[in-house]
Amino acid sequence: MKVLTNFVVLLAIASLAVAQPRKTGTYGFKKTIRRRKLRVTREYEIPVEKGKRAIAAIPALMSFWGATNEQAIQSSRFHYSVEPNKIEVTSDNLGMRRRNYELTWNSPPVDKINVKQTLTVNLKARTKLYTAAKLPYSDEVRKRFARLLGKDDKNKINPDNPELEKICSEILKNSRYAEDVVEQVCDWINDNITFKKIRGYNSDEILKRKQGSCSPMSLLACAMLRRLGIPAENVRTKNIGNEGAHAFIEVYFPDAGWVFYDLANHERGFKTLDCLFTPGRAFRIRTPNGGRHWVDGNFSKEKDLIKFAEDRRLMGKPIRKSPNSTGVLGAKVTNKPPPKSTKSRHLPLSQIIMDTNIPPGKREYILPRQDAKQQPNTDRSNKFTEPDKR
Repeated sequence: MKVLTNFVVLLAIASLAVAQPRKTGTYGFKKTIRRRKLRVTREYEIPVEKGKRAIAAIPALMSFWGATNEQAIQSSRFHYSVEPNKIEVTSDNLGMRRRNYELTWNSPPVDKINVKQTLTVNLKARTKLYTAAKLPYSDEVRKRFARLLGKDDKNKINPDNPELEKICSEILKNSRYAEDVVEQVCDWINDNITFKKIRGYNSDEILKRKQGSCSPMSLLACAMLRRLGIPAENVRTKNIGNEGAHAFIEVYFPDAGWVFYDLANHERGFKTLDCLFTPGRAFRIRTPNGGRHWVDGNFSKEKDLIKFAEDRRLMGKPIRKSPNSTGVLGAKVTNKPPPKSTKSRHLPLSQIIMDTNIPPGKREYILPRQDAKQQPNTDRSNKFTEPDKR
């Protein structure tokens, strides 16, 4: 009986070991491409004044593409308890950059309007990253992304902190490629910053206190990377299946474009399929006197249309050693220029949000290879459809 008990204990320990990431090193998924298909339902109850003009701005769920991650809205349909008189896509930066569906009712016959949006969303993650980019980046790249290389007081990112000098110099000295620099920044943060759910930090405070959650860790990573000459920005998303929000970073490589790194979840060069990119959760109502009223909350529910499990037991063999950090999940990096089939993205998500020429909904991203200056594709012949207004 004792032998049987010991066997059960050993079996449980072995199962736990398989389920958890190993202690050091970077591991990739066994499958090169991971996919997820969701039905997303967003429901809004909009208070209005009967008979008076009302305008509601609902944050748009966005499509985007990239070398290792994509989010494509396959279909979108709106249903209204009262049909709006006008529908348009707008963008603004009232606290954070966001894209909106702006709905106008000239004289609503009720004091409450229900809006429901139903979407089919396809997510994709690739665990291969091709980049041969080296530092320093060209003057053209640095000029184009100057906003994402300097200090940003609004978003609490300070690359000018003198305490970063020694840390960043050591990282740069030990790196050959730009991607090596990014990996070492992630390693330094994961080795030196204790994860703790605390709000309100900026990059300076987390460096001083050596603790913080996903958003502060991302701010510090951006500060370090910008100091090293690599454009980097914070990305805010919604967790799939619950009301939680999450933050990670996107980093620019001149050949591979913008690529995700998640400091809190130890994910490098791609993002696992556990988040939806949607700028903002609150919706805004414009009153007849010109004021704005915000309604905060989470108005989205997600359901998998195809069986999906984001299980770290699907990890393969280690693809890179890490000095001290816990086991991380990463893309297999090949230091060669991306193949012609790679759909690199050379616009940061914050710029895509603000460009109303890029539709939020369905689009077939069949992009030509970027030119020598890595300019974004401007060919409007690419097929896309705006969300169904019915």
